[in-house]
Amino acid sequence: MNSITKKSIHWTYSVAVFSALFALHPLKATAATLSNGWNYAIDSFNDGVTETQFGGGAFEFYGMAINETSDKVSIAINSNLSLAGYADSAAARGNINYGDLFFNFSGQNFNTASATNSLFAVRFADGNDSGVATTGVYKDVTAKSVTQTNSGFSNLNQYNTLVASQGKTPSLGDLAATDPYFEQTGNNTILTSIATGTKVGDLEFLTAATLSALGLNFAQFNAVGSQTIGFSFNKSSLPSGDFIANFIAECANDALAIKGKFTPLPEQPKVEPVPEPSTWLGTFVGLSFLGIGAAKRKMKRKIS
Repeated sequence: MNSITKKSIHWTYSVAVFSALFALHPLKATAATLSNGWNYAIDSFNDGVTETQFGGGAFEFYGMAINETSDKVSIAINSNLSLAGYADSAAARGNINYGDLFFNFSGQNFNTASATNSLFAVRFADGNDSGVATTGVYKDVTAKSVTQTNSGFSNLNQYNTLVASQGKTPSLGDLAATDPYFEQTGNNTILTSIATGTKVGDLEFLTAATLSALGLNFAQFNAVGSQTIGFSFNKSSLPSGDFIANFIAECANDALAIKGKFTPLPEQPKVEPVPEPSTWLGTFVGLSFLGIGAAKRKMKRKIS
């Protein structure tokens, strides 16, 4: 992949050229699309970078969708990248995979939320470079960049500039490619993976048949990725409220973000505690003595 990526990220592009390219391809943040119980974010179909190919290669992410019920959250990703990852001898493990899926409820930008341990995250690819041991849902998360050990981009400005220079349209799903929610410049500022976190839930992976039964339909958006990856977890693992969720390839050759909102968990009915047998016995004995005492006083009054 990465001969072109490594060479390309060192090319020098002037700010004027970059601005002109984006003037030709204006990008706007779009609201997520609700359909049949799923909240969809659809990405640009030509902004994945795979070796010398721009669009349609292994690192093309087409869309993400989220379904919420009273007790479950289900996630679906439509992409050309399998959970096995993409073989690359230049990568640290000889393989480049998905980064982790982050949820940010804090209202802060992504890098600030990471610095303050305010992120939640899901490790769903067990072969990636995550800093946690197993797949699952995590809280109190900080994020890290693994792009440099995966022959990737150092910052989003490099990625955006290269994609636009090829006449393609970089985007981040529900966010514009240049949205300040993500750090755009600097060295190693693309945070792709969990660095630290505390596990709070497990995942259940979902088959294509299960996803279809739940009403998932990426085809309505012409999303034609070869892979549809699905998993669910207990809704109680995440807070309620507005969020931005995102995942980025470990090389940052494509990324996807979605805006959404989770409703609070339904209130559980209050259950009155059932007294222990010893409590009932004590109450019964107490009442018996009160009754005997009252009877004795009554008899005493009659005698007198």
